[in-house]
Amino acid sequence: MTARKSSPKRRGGLQDLTPLVRSDVNVLISAQAVSTYGSFITRAALPLLAILGLGINAAEAAALAAVDLVAGAVVSQFAGVWIDRLPRKPVLIGTDLLRALLLGSIPLAAGLFGGVTLPHLIAVSALSGMCTTTFDIAERSYVAGLVNSPSLRAVLARTMAIRGAAEFFGFGSAGLLIGAFGGPAAIGIDAATYIVSAVLIGFLRVAEPKLPPVSARLSFRRELFDGLQKTWSVVLMRPLLIATFVIGLYFGLFRSSYLLYVTNGLGLGPEAIGLVIATGGIAAFLGGALTERISRLLGVGRAISVSLAIVGFGLILVPLAPGPTLIGFTMLIGHQLLSDGFETVWEANQAAIRGRVLPAAFQGRANAANDGIGILGRLLGIVIGGVIGSSVAGSGAALVVGGGASMAVGLFVATSRLGRIQSLSQIPVSGVRRRS
Repeated sequence: MTARKSSPKRRGGLQDLTPLVRSDVNVLISAQAVSTYGSFITRAALPLLAILGLGINAAEAAALAAVDLVAGAVVSQFAGVWIDRLPRKPVLIGTDLLRALLLGSIPLAAGLFGGVTLPHLIAVSALSGMCTTTFDIAERSYVAGLVNSPSLRAVLARTMAIRGAAEFFGFGSAGLLIGAFGGPAAIGIDAATYIVSAVLIGFLRVAEPKLPPVSARLSFRRELFDGLQKTWSVVLMRPLLIATFVIGLYFGLFRSSYLLYVTNGLGLGPEAIGLVIATGGIAAFLGGALTERISRLLGVGRAISVSLAIVGFGLILVPLAPGPTLIGFTMLIGHQLLSDGFETVWEANQAAIRGRVLPAAFQGRANAANDGIGILGRLLGIVIGGVIGSSVAGSGAALVVGGGASMAVGLFVATSRLGRIQSLSQIPVSGVRRRS
């Protein structure tokens, strides 16, 4: 009786997990923190290596930004079906090791041949993009099968908070590492972090949910279609999928335009860029730490809609920044704090809803559908960003379009059925029990 009375006070927090599940969650978060630290170094080093070292233009920058997303879009839906058929732990380890091999080829080529080429960077970006998409789908599906619905948002928020801290140190050191050792050596550090991540994941101990027998499998095409249909058939998932597409558009515009704008338009060097972007990690950490409080204060639906609007408003601050001045740096940092902080609130809530309303057996395909829609949005955003950036309007205008799109979809969610949802407990659960 005492346990029943104390349970509502905890509201599905991390303390509700069994020690073994909590241990596995901490292992996953540690692995993510290490690999995320390295990946944010590469996220800064790879395009800067191409922009400063190879002198690529706006169209080539858009192509480099798009290639890993195209590869991710190609592999995502196939990965979703296989992730629902296979144990997810080996998938996580395998994709980590493949990314280590791919990224390690960049410093190796620089050492052997004195430099890298754009085709090499594109190939590495494409193949590692496939691995990253597969890893992300498998990890979210693994967590959804590991953690019960009431605790899922808290786990996701904590994961994103730690990722935010890793982003801070990754981006914060990226510019310094690039300036001191060069882009290829910095990317080599990322390769090493994936090896560490794979070793950590090897220590996961909780058995995964039992997979359906091979005899119960349908054709690959039928399972793929069933996953997409199941995801779209849930009414509350539809505004989330639409928002995911628009946020993908936002990130595509950001990805193809931001570095060009702050490098060529504002005249910032890699050290300054790294330090500015690193503040986004602080915001993501705080956003993850405050996600539960914000979501309960505003309600789930309103937390999502407000977060999307603030994410968009933050990006609009960038093209308004008046160059490398105190006010300019303040506005650039303001973008990182607002957008990265509230993106965490959006991500944790929408992933928790998906984990709650869809059965564990569909999580791979549901996450793949979500990723596929987001990637299509990013690709469209990159194309639009390349076109606008190459025009008279310039990269700053592309950033305004991205910010406006995010604000608009926040308003759309606010007026939908999802916008009226106050708590996760109001959302029907899939009925599939998880280990917790």
